[in-house]
Amino acid sequence: MDSITDKLPERLEEEGLKVIVAQARDVPEKYIKQVIEKSRQPHVMQFEGHEDAGGRFKDLPAYQKWAEKDRLVYLLMNNEDVGGIIWFGRRLNEHIDPKYQLTFGIRLYEGCVGKGLAVPFMRVTHDDLKRFYPGESIWLDFAEDNIAARKAYEKFGYIHLTEAEGRAVMGYHIGK
Repeated sequence: MDSITDKLPERLEEEGLKVIVAQARDVPEKYIKQVIEKSRQPHVMQFEGHEDAGGRFKDLPAYQKWAEKDRLVYLLMNNEDVGGIIWFGRRLNEHIDPKYQLTFGIRLYEGCVGKGLAVPFMRVTHDDLKRFYPGESIWLDFAEDNIAARKAYEKFGYIHLTEAEGRAVMGYHIGK
């Protein structure tokens, strides 16, 4: 795992946080277990429980199967405690232009959620992502009623693409 703490936005530094990056399959098990446990927090369950606690982060085998899809993971760390996760991976969405080939997900956990850390965490990861996927376009989807997520994505620069099956879909282009 690589640390990218030399590029941290001031807001993350103020909280004493660091960001580490790795292929999903290379994330240490102790951190995977934290993500699995934290995916059951009420604010995550409210909007993403079916996909996280009931799917990709249900247990260690579910995570390992998800990690086989060549995902890049960024962990927001407070010492040895996972405060958040961002991942990117290739996946097409049938509801949008196929130029959007990377999918993106973010979760902030108790202790980090509600502190204004989403946009700075996204900034450092998207800036670093340029070394892996320069010039690519990213899409994400989220529950249409998740107003906080919508505001954070809009503030960052994501644009509205469509709504499909109760999910809002937004896109973003990574510079080179």
